[in-house]
Amino acid sequence: MAVLHDGATYEEFVDYVTNLRGDVPKEELKELYERHLKLKGLTFDLKRGWKSVALAPDEQDLTNRQLENKVVSEAKAQGRNIARV
Repeated sequence: MAVLHDGATYEEFVDYVTNLRGDVPKEELKELYERHLKLKGLTFDLKRGWKSVALAPDEQDLTNRQLENKVVSEAKAQGRNIARV
């Protein structure tokens, strides 16, 4: 059985479901299609996008605390006084 492709129209979805399940009421088909569209609209934010743009490669896998400690130690090495607020 083939998988329904992304961007399938309602008619393609109806054909797919009826081939899979047989005769399905129109109201249920509408609900299934709406749910299908909602599920296709989900995205997962892994917090990797901004890190790959904003940070150097050796800093991308650091936790926020590790990154903060690195920044503080680099500032202290430059002779700056760091005070937590």
